Amino acid sequence: MPMLKKLLNKIKKKIRFGGDNNVFLQGSFKKAFKVNSQSEKLNYLWIVYDSCRYDTLEAAQTPILDSYAKIYSAWAPATYTLPSHISFFAGILPLVYEPIPYLNRFHTQLITMKKAGEARAEAINDLTVILPQSDKDIIHGFNELEYYTVGSGAASWFAKEVLVKNFQDFQFKRAQSFTEQISYITEKLSQKATDKPFFAFMNLIETHSPYMHYGDDREEYGIKARGEMNFPPQENSDELTNRGKKLHKAQIEAAEYCDSKLPELFDNLPKNTLVILTADHGEAFGEDGFWGHGIYHPKVMNVPMACFRLDKKKTL
Repeated sequence: MPMLKKLLNKIKKKIRFGGDNNVFLQGSFKKAFKVNSQSEKLNYLWIVYDSCRYDTLEAAQTPILDSYAKIYSAWAPATYTLPSHISFFAGILPLVYEPIPYLNRFHTQLITMKKAGEARAEAINDLTVILPQSDKDIIHGFNELEYYTVGSGAASWFAKEVLVKNFQDFQFKRAQSFTEQISYITEKLSQKATDKPFFAFMNLIETHSPYMHYGDDREEYGIKARGEMNFPPQENSDELTNRGKKLHKAQIEAAEYCDSKLPELFDNLPKNTLVILTADHGEAFGEDGFWGHGIYHPKVMNVPMACFRLDKKKTL
């Protein structure tokens, strides 16, 4: 029976076939507040699994995410957090090679801002968000369109003004914090998005080294790329087989934990919310002698990408 259950889970993972979302939402907490759901404008939620490589979500058991969307293989704009998010906030999402609207910006762009991340005319449709010209970022653009903008980030870069200065509200919360971030975002939305659409952003650190290992075993799951690589890099098969697989397994488990928390977030948002879920970069676990990120390697550049509505309308 265990083998059969495992096989069925693998089949479900491959076809990414959605089930009844209500099954997955049972047991999630509910808050007594109203968030805008009447506006003709969509609400936006952008979730970034920090450092999460594509094959991590491909291998992870993620029934919540799978019930909403297929996860595509995409390519990040940069090798580490800061430049990737600067690109994100210019409207440049990770690129899926298939000609899929919003996941391939050369086909149809989701968010475009004049003079910065501007889309070609043929890459715009009725659902494309066209932000006014600005010398700032898309967060400022959403502010100009009278959206409420709120964010929460756990990577250390979000303690710096460069990424967060244009949000109306932003929380920096270090270490394992997804639950606290959910509480912060939903509370702010309940206070300030009752009569206007919102753009919400979340950067999650659980999938970043040390992958939720914050106790005595933290050093076992830490990656210090500068101290661990030699140049030119040379792959060590023993390190790749032993330590590399251990780290990858830990990231997979962290991604599964994040998936288990998604109902606490999704169940408290209006159904006319469009979710963008991706990663800012991946991680090398010893492949070709590379470790960590901030270096160019396919495992660092290859990230997951999904885009879906909470009401599951097939408009994407």
